[in-house]
Amino acid sequence: MQKIVQLALASAVALMFSPGAHALDELEGVPIEDSVVVNGQKLVFNGAAVRKRGYFKTEVSALYLPQKTKDAEVIYKTNAIRYIRMTILRDLPSATATRFFIKEFTQNASDSEAKQLINELGALGGVYGNINRIGKGDVVEISWTPGKGMNARYNGKLLSEQYINNPLWWAVYMRGYVGPNVTDAYRNGLLGIGLKD
Repeated sequence: MQKIVQLALASAVALMFSPGAHALDELEGVPIEDSVVVNGQKLVFNGAAVRKRGYFKTEVSALYLPQKTKDAEVIYKTNAIRYIRMTILRDLPSATATRFFIKEFTQNASDSEAKQLINELGALGGVYGNINRIGKGDVVEISWTPGKGMNARYNGKLLSEQYINNPLWWAVYMRGYVGPNVTDAYRNGLLGIGLKD
């Protein structure tokens, strides 16, 4: 019984100090806006979190939606604009960033899904190949626009004129942010769980 109480207390403390435990105006020194405008539409801040890979903090992710939600299944849907902004916290060679992405893709796609998305994976791999190095303070923006699909910007520059217009691709991609294979702290931060209104 004592061990159960200790675990409960530890969980409560962890929630208090998780990225989504209070209203945010910055995270790791990165400003967090209450809203953004994407393709002419105002989106509201849903949540933010720090991504850690191994021992290192690699980026601050902030998610914006037409309406706030704590339901990952809503975020996977493609019936409205979705926008996620990543601010890089450390220098990364493009080969390392590509390796991170491929690892996360294989973790979040079933074998059947991976086979269906081979063309999309190749297209995004080509986009990564256009970036030599990702530096601290760089900004990567990913958005989904209904009728067009997903596109990416790097430091404000559109990485490709071609959109990836495949709802399955979007769902698999977003599992890398709010899916079951990311840490609870990261997922909860982006879902705004524990965030004060």
